Amino acid sequence: MPLVPQEHLDEVREELVRARRAGHRRLLVVYSDDDSRLVTVALDILYEIRDLVRGGEILYAYHSFYSDGAMRRELFAKGAPKDIDIEYISFQNLDTILGRTYNGCIIDLINNLEPNDLGKLMGVVRGGGLYLLLTPTPQRMLESVTRFQSNLIVPGYTASSLKKFFVRRFLNKLSEHDGIAIYDADSKFFVKKFPRQTVEPQAERKIVYPEKTKIPLKVFKLALTQDQVEVIKNFEVLYTKSEKKKVFVLTADRGRGKSSAVGIGLGWLVHKLRRAKGRCRVVLTAPNETNVQEVFRFAGKVLEMYKHPLEIRTESDYIVSIESKGIELVYLPPLEAMKTRADVLVVDEAAAIPVPLLFKLLDRYDKLIFSSTIHGYEGAGRGFSVRFLKRLRSREDIDIIEYEMEEPVRYASQDPIEAWIFDTLLLDAEPATLTDEDLKAVRNKEVIYYAPDEATLFLKNEKELREFFGIYIMAHYRNNPNDLGIMMEAPHHFIRMVKTSTGKVVVSLELAVEGSLGPELSRESAKGAWLMGNIIPDRMIKHYKILDFGDLKGVRIVRIATHPHVMNQGLGSFALAKLEEEARANGYDWIGAGFGATEELLRFWVRNGYMPVHLSPEKNPVSGEYTVIVIKPLSERAGRIVSIIAREFKDKLLDSLPSPYYDLEPEVALLLLEATPRFQTPFSIPLLKKARFLMYAWSDMTIENCMDVMSALAKYYFKAPNPPELTRLQKLCLVTKVLQAKSWHATLEDLKISMPQVTSELKEIAKIFSKAFLNVYSPEEALKYFFLTLKDLEENI
Repeated sequence: MPLVPQEHLDEVREELVRARRAGHRRLLVVYSDDDSRLVTVALDILYEIRDLVRGGEILYAYHSFYSDGAMRRELFAKGAPKDIDIEYISFQNLDTILGRTYNGCIIDLINNLEPNDLGKLMGVVRGGGLYLLLTPTPQRMLESVTRFQSNLIVPGYTASSLKKFFVRRFLNKLSEHDGIAIYDADSKFFVKKFPRQTVEPQAERKIVYPEKTKIPLKVFKLALTQDQVEVIKNFEVLYTKSEKKKVFVLTADRGRGKSSAVGIGLGWLVHKLRRAKGRCRVVLTAPNETNVQEVFRFAGKVLEMYKHPLEIRTESDYIVSIESKGIELVYLPPLEAMKTRADVLVVDEAAAIPVPLLFKLLDRYDKLIFSSTIHGYEGAGRGFSVRFLKRLRSREDIDIIEYEMEEPVRYASQDPIEAWIFDTLLLDAEPATLTDEDLKAVRNKEVIYYAPDEATLFLKNEKELREFFGIYIMAHYRNNPNDLGIMMEAPHHFIRMVKTSTGKVVVSLELAVEGSLGPELSRESAKGAWLMGNIIPDRMIKHYKILDFGDLKGVRIVRIATHPHVMNQGLGSFALAKLEEEARANGYDWIGAGFGATEELLRFWVRNGYMPVHLSPEKNPVSGEYTVIVIKPLSERAGRIVSIIAREFKDKLLDSLPSPYYDLEPEVALLLLEATPRFQTPFSIPLLKKARFLMYAWSDMTIENCMDVMSALAKYYFKAPNPPELTRLQKLCLVTKVLQAKSWHATLEDLKISMPQVTSELKEIAKIFSKAFLNVYSPEEALKYFFLTLKDLEENI
């Protein structure tokens, strides 16, 4: 006999029948603090609707590393209907099911509520399917500490310090949205019933295939929507010959079948190029290989239709390459994709890759497909559209095709569960629309630095929250729902913003308190232990071993972003100045930040008085950037420590430019060297070395014969308190050819100049160094060093 009363089961069944007519999903939350009761209710519901969900798989997501989570899964599996296919997956493996479609999904949220997990799972159920969320009671959810939250409890804070705003938002949004019911399993009572609204039957999808096309009908018939047909048709343009680069830019909300459509079109394009050229190589790149699995799968389907025997290579259950005679499709991380060549480059989730790296990829390939999600857990693509497409359209050497998909593949438009997840995770947040009055306020500097009440911002002031978070979505290439969760839950994070006098948010700041570690934690860090939530103190103590830094208390700027329509108007600098005032007043010792080192971004921080103090030893494989940490000391003690660290960093950087920083952009390296302190240091060159160098500077010896001396002089030049004047190009020549020890070819490529020009500049630098550091001002004065005797060497003239 079921635990759930039949009339309640009937309600769920009737609502699911209505949802199927509309092609929409439904979500039922079942809560209890009794594990066995939760499982029993879930089984009762599944038995009631099994005829509606049969014919496809049901997904059951749980936490395998919690014993009670594994126990509930076993209990459910024992009682589950035998005529329904159920796939069980642990949350840490969710990436393996992306792109799959299920008739229903049971989500065990007892042990954890993580925004990213919700973002991934809320796209896998087809229209007419049911999500069943198993949760503790609301009271227990607010009192307990989840795994996600426990990782946010950093030294100096306890579980009672957690803010719990995301949990409250989650509960509030479940109550607000249509298509959702909430069931109290303990009281056998619907806290919220499915809203009874008029349901319009789902319109039959009519797909019109192109009449005049090179692509066969059998390929188009793999498409499920008209949008997908249009995407596939655009691959014809990529096949045609052109003197210009051909770029296809595809954007879509999640669940529109973007990756599968790209895969279908790509499979046909590869087949045609293989026939025309005898071979075809395609590079697929994305933040990680999980993003391109659907592209691989559907490209493989089309190639098999054309009878190409495929050799598929996988790593950790993910496809990483497909090969056949004359055909290769291979996944490479963005940084590796930049170092190779291919007939076609596919960049999936392009919004998650920095714009400078996208342009480097663009310069390397002739046929490119940039595909990106606009709203989804993978990140948001509006910033990609604003920052990348605008510049792309201005290029005269590019034929660009643009298409935005709108029609969902798995469910009908206006799906209430999509509306709920977009709202809950702010996936569709946008910056404020700025009027002429708002823009005038910015121009006149009529802006205020504002510290919002976080309970009001996160739980009540939805408009301001969306304006605040929407700026991040526009400005940052790496966004995911966990960023929102951290902001709302972490006890050491806090929010500031800059608003116009008209009330619009134009700068968003997320900040974190770090430091005040005490001697014991500082010593642990110095020995190599990882200090949670203390990124800057951890790096400073690990790399420089100055334990005193752990005593200091600072503010790390986690993220700062300006509204895209009012950038470069001083708002970011205004926000930093006001933050500095606030931090000084509250007794903080320093403010700092860590970010991917680009010249533009680094220049912003240096201009605002921040000192570079650390550079990661490896590039981020997705962004292709080294991470730099900058600090602005506020107290006298912090100033002394940071000065010592910055000097040591400069010394280390000068000696590390050949390796590991050989591929650091010369402009970034130069900015780091010029932004760090200059200081008096002993300098001398033995006579024989001096003679060799002067022969290069004032006669006909080549630089290769005295690179050791040139390198020593270059290092001294960047340290010297009063160095001689060099042009920017001369400094870049020093960095690239001398300090990074790059080949002539690499130097010319980096600096975009000719061989005669770079050799001339280096020769001129040698003469300047000769005058400034060696007191030799002419060929005549250098001449005495060209004819040395044993006596000269012994007397060391």
